[in-house]
Amino acid sequence: MAICGYAQTDAVAARESESIDACAEDFERALTRRGSIEAREMAMRIVYRDLIPDLILVSPAERTWATAEIIADACELDAKQVQCARELYLATPEATWAVLTRRDAALRHIMICGHNPGLSQIGEPPRSKTSAAGIAHRRNRERRLAQRSVGDAAA
Repeated sequence: MAICGYAQTDAVAARESESIDACAEDFERALTRRGSIEAREMAMRIVYRDLIPDLILVSPAERTWATAEIIADACELDAKQVQCARELYLATPEATWAVLTRRDAALRHIMICGHNPGLSQIGEPPRSKTSAAGIAHRRNRERRLAQRSVGDAAA
């Protein structure tokens, strides 16, 4: 599980758990027994660490929906808090950030349930100087540096 920040919203990325390889269509692969156990363990960690999302955005693949449902149940989320985002199916990091930037700014904690390799690469937003994610990343970095400077000065 990767954790990253975006503007004033926290985003948690959850890769689907172990799935069956012997399925004709990648899109239809289901979780294995072990994958279900891993998803429940991850859900317990999310609850324990109080990382309860306001919204879970889910790739439409079977295995990501199964993972998201397990997490949503553990977090006691309503059905409207789990939404399909078709762009997340095998998405690049840039596509994932684009999905995040189109969400309501009032949401404080969003979980993305998607796929590797793109999902494991979103720890850092795109660095384009003109992209919304790039601008937000620079602002967050500047804010963290300013907070450290204030903390160091107070010590």
